[in-house]
Amino acid sequence: MALLSAGFPPLDPEAVTLYYTRDPLLENLPVLVFYGSSTTSNATKSSARIQAHIYSLAGFQSFPRLTIAPTSPLYTAVNHLPSEKQGDEVYRGLAVSLLSYFAALSGPVKDTVKELASRRRPNRVAPAMFDEMHAGDLASNMVEIEDLQGMIRHLSTALPPQSLSWIDVDVVLPPETIQRAVTQEGPDIVPAFGEDGLPLYHYGEYGSLIVNLGQPAFLPTSKLRRAPSRPTAHSKSRSLSKEQKIVLRREMCELLDTERSYVAKLRSLVQEVAVDLRHSFQTDFQGRSLRPSTNPIDQLFPESLSRILAANGDFLTELEDVLAATEDEAIKDIEGLAEGLAKLQLDNISMVARRRDPTGTLAFAKTLLNWLPKFSGPYQEYMRMSVCLPAALGAAYGGDTPNLSQALDVVGEQRLRSMLIEPVQRLPRYSLLLDNMISQLPASHPAMSSLLKSKDLLVDICALDNGGSADSARASSTLRKFVCNWPSWLSPQGRLISAVDAADLNPPYSDMLSGKVVVLLLFPDTLIIARRQSSNALSAKGILAEIDRSAINSLQHVTTDNGLLFDAAFDLSKLRLSESADGRVIRITHATAGTSYLQAFHSSAPSASANVNVKVLSLLGPYEAKAHRLSEEIAKARIEGRFSEPIRESDKWTLRTVAVAPGNLGLVAAVYEDRAVSHINAVQTPSHFRVEIGSQGEYMESIMKQDIVEMVGQVTPLGTNEFRLDIQGTAGRWRTETCASESIGKILVKNSESNHNIYPASSWMLISR
Repeated sequence: MALLSAGFPPLDPEAVTLYYTRDPLLENLPVLVFYGSSTTSNATKSSARIQAHIYSLAGFQSFPRLTIAPTSPLYTAVNHLPSEKQGDEVYRGLAVSLLSYFAALSGPVKDTVKELASRRRPNRVAPAMFDEMHAGDLASNMVEIEDLQGMIRHLSTALPPQSLSWIDVDVVLPPETIQRAVTQEGPDIVPAFGEDGLPLYHYGEYGSLIVNLGQPAFLPTSKLRRAPSRPTAHSKSRSLSKEQKIVLRREMCELLDTERSYVAKLRSLVQEVAVDLRHSFQTDFQGRSLRPSTNPIDQLFPESLSRILAANGDFLTELEDVLAATEDEAIKDIEGLAEGLAKLQLDNISMVARRRDPTGTLAFAKTLLNWLPKFSGPYQEYMRMSVCLPAALGAAYGGDTPNLSQALDVVGEQRLRSMLIEPVQRLPRYSLLLDNMISQLPASHPAMSSLLKSKDLLVDICALDNGGSADSARASSTLRKFVCNWPSWLSPQGRLISAVDAADLNPPYSDMLSGKVVVLLLFPDTLIIARRQSSNALSAKGILAEIDRSAINSLQHVTTDNGLLFDAAFDLSKLRLSESADGRVIRITHATAGTSYLQAFHSSAPSASANVNVKVLSLLGPYEAKAHRLSEEIAKARIEGRFSEPIRESDKWTLRTVAVAPGNLGLVAAVYEDRAVSHINAVQTPSHFRVEIGSQGEYMESIMKQDIVEMVGQVTPLGTNEFRLDIQGTAGRWRTETCASESIGKILVKNSESNHNIYPASSWMLISR
């Protein structure tokens, strides 16, 4: 992780004295100086060496050893003290300390503070600041504070070490660089996938460079809601044993047998039971006018049930044909009569792709993968209607319908309930059979990819994911209904990524249980904070359950009295995050319209409070002491919000994660082609960190002019597996390194950490108090 701030040092109250003044150039905000003789091993009471620890609007700086000498360039601040104080060694030390503090501030910090100072001036021109006169004026007005121990205690809790675990990076390749990898399955050329189920790509001459940017990662889209399933640990053997072949064939036959039984039950339910009950109901109400909503038979046997029967009936027919066509060869293969195939190793797996799979698993898997998408519509519609089955059964049994009651008694309530719930239970049973087959197959078997995709389709159908925009909008619309004071202008885009319980702490942030109990709602473009007004209010888990419930039945009433009150909303593109060392606390600083990204992080003045929001949050529940987990989710959310789904679903975009070592900064890298996204308007906002491969230096300079961009890197090939990396950071920092492809990830991490270190911790809420 990157260390953003070392935190307040452990000071000895016996060794330092606290001095204080207010800076008239910055709306009289306080400046604190902990001053004393240096405590280094070779310092003495009579030496001219001092220690100073200074905190102000611009952040905290610690100087454990400073020398007070007329020959030092820092001594010029003493000349600007009043004559009666120039002979006082304490005021001389304070002046030198403050000028040292100003000299240590980075360029972006000084520029931001100067802009803040200019806001209330008539001509909006900043005064002369951070020079020896400024230091001398502040030092001359310093007064001693008696509550030294209390201030040390408060600042120690308010300014702990702060770090960052994850950041997001854009890696831009020249046009026509990214090509989708393909493989041969039988006579077909199909896209290739890795063992993790993610697509494989070729990157031309930059292949070794991109491969060393970590492992491929998954980011959901409407078409692919969850990470692809992976082969199980038991499927890593390098050949199919006779026992495994027997198990595979047995599982396929079991699915066929249960499918026959299932279709027979469905046919009996739709063509016999439903017809008899509907006829009896119509007999009871002949001559009456009934509204469709009052007919319990239509609710018990919706139109989707007939579509399920038709789909599964055709699926059964094709499944029977496939298993019959592969039966003879499968038996021969199991008995060892198919010479050469029984001992085939995975090293020659391409041969299997060119020949028929003797077990019939590949043909079975393709049949399943072809039919499952056709199940999605009718099954999801039926599962949504199934929540009304208990009420419909109650209406059927409790109405004034003697003929219907008699027909229901013939069927039997328990039998009818069992038959009606059968379609809901069928899909999970497919998943169990697929799990058994996947556990037997070698990881690179040609049927593995189709079986894993079939399993993922089943998960999506059972989760009622239809892949449409309505799913993404459902979370936002549901939250709008039960979060009080939800602003009319607030419409977060995309899915709800996560919900996190937390406590919004009050300065000086010493009590982890103090403050408001809130829920963080993370969307691809927005972080929303909702306040829990009582202990009975919905928690993060409860909010997710409500949204899932609305997905099952969109007509279901949503309770509006959930004890949640809107508190704040932050644009992720303008949000800066830091973490405490123990991972229990996060700090977020955010700029709204009209305030630059750097101003947001460094603004501490009350006049900027309208444009800047600072929150210190103690994570609770599953995220307690796991700030790194939330940091990674926010980094991925930024990328998800920055790129539209068309480009993320294209073959010109991929995602990789760089985690060099435990405790180091992790990078989530979006890799895409330069002009592949321009015509789609895919990039909503620029990334804070960008790596250009093959671009020109002039382009780097134009990118750095954007307020939100903090670091740009340019990669130039030098030869075989050798690259030059030119990096420009904030404040005009340039660095050039020559490296091999395997070192690129470590170098990017190192420079990202270095660039973050120029920003001190900001706590304007504390300093304004």
